[in-house]
Amino acid sequence: MAYLDDNKNTYTSGDPLDDLDRELAELRKTLGELEADQPVPEDKPAQEPPVPEEKSPEIPEGSAEPVEEPVIEEPSEEPEEVQTQMRATPKKQKSKTPLIVVLVILTTVLLLGIAFGVLRILRSANQGDTDSTTPTSGGEVVTINDSVMGDIELQTVEGAEISTRTEENLKTDENGFYAYYENGEKISHIGIDLSSYQTGVDFEAVKNSGVEFVILRIGGRFYGDDGTCYADEAFDDYYQQAKAAGLKVGAYFFSQAASPEDAVEEAKFTLDKLNGKALDYPVAFDWENIPDDEARTDNVTGDQLTDIAEAFCDTIENAGYKSIIYANTHQMFILYDFETMKDYDFWLADYRSFPTMYYNYDIWQYSTDGTVNGVEGNVDLNISFTNFE
Repeated sequence: MAYLDDNKNTYTSGDPLDDLDRELAELRKTLGELEADQPVPEDKPAQEPPVPEEKSPEIPEGSAEPVEEPVIEEPSEEPEEVQTQMRATPKKQKSKTPLIVVLVILTTVLLLGIAFGVLRILRSANQGDTDSTTPTSGGEVVTINDSVMGDIELQTVEGAEISTRTEENLKTDENGFYAYYENGEKISHIGIDLSSYQTGVDFEAVKNSGVEFVILRIGGRFYGDDGTCYADEAFDDYYQQAKAAGLKVGAYFFSQAASPEDAVEEAKFTLDKLNGKALDYPVAFDWENIPDDEARTDNVTGDQLTDIAEAFCDTIENAGYKSIIYANTHQMFILYDFETMKDYDFWLADYRSFPTMYYNYDIWQYSTDGTVNGVEGNVDLNISFTNFE
């Protein structure tokens, strides 16, 4: 899977062969530098002349008188030039790099080379006759400036649809909502999402305010250990009233799935609650982190979330409904594997003046504190770039 390196702001495919290639190159470079640093052996310093050994005087047998002790002359001083040469001879420098370090590096290079070869063999076996040196992602590297995450180097996914929208084409319509134009023509639709938290909604007033569609919560799963699914008690009434007012209707399920099996259960729960009702907009898979409390989904990885979303959406699609994935920028860039998810529709939650999302998104939730006639208090505002009809 693709990941963002927090230290380098690099978003990459994370291919283990690419990582090993880089590590081997770095180690070979380091080893070359170490060999270049080894000191050249120098001449050995001149040895000091040996000092004559002192011997005790010998006394001949049968003699009472000691033999006169011979005079031992002190060794003569070395000539000045010899002393100067000895003083000038430097001591042999110790190697900057102990031999054990070189051995460790050589061993590491060898082990990495073996692992590199094993990975290539395994990949070749899995891909049959496919060239194992061909990268799986194949996308170019682009730099994206994100106001939250800074500059991001993104290795793109081949075949994934790229967003071509620009902030210059985003306008505000006569009702105060966002509208998007292409070639001078408005191509967007404005909508809101509602749940039982919004009470006493006047859908006629909502329609007259300029809203074109509503996405209603159909249910969810509790995030605690119990993790049971629940139905939104307002869904059926809101569905009927929205349809009667002439609004387009979609649905969303607040997911806390921790496995693909959970996701299938949630999708079937949603389908059972829909009971064949016609929808104009997709059924959204709304998987969210719980930031201020412990949740059953806290340890879900990006690869697992990809499998979970795929299981939910495929179950919905197989029943004849359109599906969409609700996600924020972090989830789209970092958690979801776009090699797998590139063909799915996305509903992006991003509350800045304009998204920096590289990939295409069909709906943009641009505010959580909007105001709409017919709804008490704040409400989420959404702009759809796709005519799902």
